[in-house]
Amino acid sequence: MRRKISLFVCLTILLVILGACGSGGVKQVESDHWIVKFERSTGSFSLAYIGDETQINDLVYSVTGTNIDQEGKAYESHETPFKISGTVTDSEKTKDPIQFKINWNNKSEIVTFE
Repeated sequence: MRRKISLFVCLTILLVILGACGSGGVKQVESDHWIVKFERSTGSFSLAYIGDETQINDLVYSVTGTNIDQEGKAYESHETPFKISGTVTDSEKTKDPIQFKINWNNKSEIVTFE
């Protein structure tokens, strides 16, 4: 009986440790036309186009949240597949939602990371 209790305690501790290790990292959200990957602790993000269009024109994206207001753009037309990446400044300082608004080819989509 004592061995079963010891085994149960060890497994419980192991699960808690493994759960804590996975509590950060890169999160991914997929919209109709984009896959957005974001790591809050470093601010790293990437936007990858997964839609049907063969060219991306006039890409402008904004990132907003508590004390976060950034914008970026691709200065020329790009053929697909297309991917762009960057860094959100001070993203690690807030636990509030962070929103990516992507505008391209007279279209718009919003992705939110809770």
